[in-house]
Amino acid sequence: MNNYIEQLLELIEEALSKAPAKTNTGKESESEFNDMFAHEFLQGKPEKISEIIGLEKFNLPKPDQLSHEQTILILNALEVLLEAYNWEFMFPENVTPEIKYNFIIDHWDTKHIHCEQAVVQIETCKFDEDRCPFPGHCNVCHSFKCNNDTSHPFDKGQVDFSELIPDFMDEDDESIRHDVEKFKALIKKPRCENIIVGIHNYCDGRCAKCSFTSRCSTYSLNAELENLKESHKEKNENQLKVIFKATSELIEEELSKQGMDITEAMAAMESEQPEPKEKHTIEKQAESYAEKVKRWLESNQMELESRIIAAPDLGIHNDIETITWFQLFIPAKINRAILGLTNDDVNDMDHYDSHGSAKIALIAIDECIHAWDNILRVIPQKEDSVLNLLRHLSQLRSELEAFIPEARNFIRPGFDE
Repeated sequence: MNNYIEQLLELIEEALSKAPAKTNTGKESESEFNDMFAHEFLQGKPEKISEIIGLEKFNLPKPDQLSHEQTILILNALEVLLEAYNWEFMFPENVTPEIKYNFIIDHWDTKHIHCEQAVVQIETCKFDEDRCPFPGHCNVCHSFKCNNDTSHPFDKGQVDFSELIPDFMDEDDESIRHDVEKFKALIKKPRCENIIVGIHNYCDGRCAKCSFTSRCSTYSLNAELENLKESHKEKNENQLKVIFKATSELIEEELSKQGMDITEAMAAMESEQPEPKEKHTIEKQAESYAEKVKRWLESNQMELESRIIAAPDLGIHNDIETITWFQLFIPAKINRAILGLTNDDVNDMDHYDSHGSAKIALIAIDECIHAWDNILRVIPQKEDSVLNLLRHLSQLRSELEAFIPEARNFIRPGFDE
């Protein structure tokens, strides 16, 4: 087998020497290069990998004939060869060399667009757990369903937020102290009569598209924060510290008015912290959807960019913007909705907030389904993966509606009045 592998590597080297030279001169602007690639990609005709590269599939030995070291040797050579011809298989993390090699040779005769301008990414996952090409090696679809799953960084305690919190014992310089006092004054500032109380809790967060910004206290506060940030040379460097210190000082002032010490209050809160609860199935499904979106966008980045450039009127840019905006928004709102109904001490305010959070989550899901529908219409070649994402969203919507049936009837302040 070693002699055969040497001959195979020579064939790969020969095919590598025949790889087409890049036609771009490097003098083109980014927009010109993108236009060239978009035209080439969209006008291209799918062709077999084996025919373009000039290496027939029968030359590639079966995986069970190779040792682990031999597999890695051939796989590395094939990946270099594919890269030279501007192809890249998009594999999930933790997939073994054997699985990668087997997948590549299984798809060596499949047809794909070939471009000389830039890399074409080849999708490997259709997000269908029942037909997973990497069983036992990729658990994206399954991980959030597992009742005992602890693979998420949050569950493992691997996400450390402590570095984000400024040291409150640090002495403030004059400019920081000035901004802290200014921010405290903004929070204490009486609301204008036209402010809609609570409108920001159940909006989609897209202020640029909102007609209620003049009646939203959060928008006004953020606008003032932007002005404060612009007044600083460092801009973002101290903004988080200002917000944390101002907020903590206001809380301490209020506690002092009630004769309470903040240290004692914090200790009491920590002692009353409930044991962490297992995530609800709906929460896991929402997080799983967010992860699938991330992987789908990574696998199809070049094609999406090409279509946006070549056909801006088709609305793909707006669809992708909607999908990415709500990617993490949906699990966050669902988490808030479920948490408010599953806490030990649930009150009327918890019910109210849960229903409102669930409603805006459902609205976001509706918008994403509409966006995916349009992507499916424009790029029917992605039918398998897009339909699986649509099924995932549809099931998520149905289960959330069943869990909180009153959500759709919730009257959001301002928006539904």
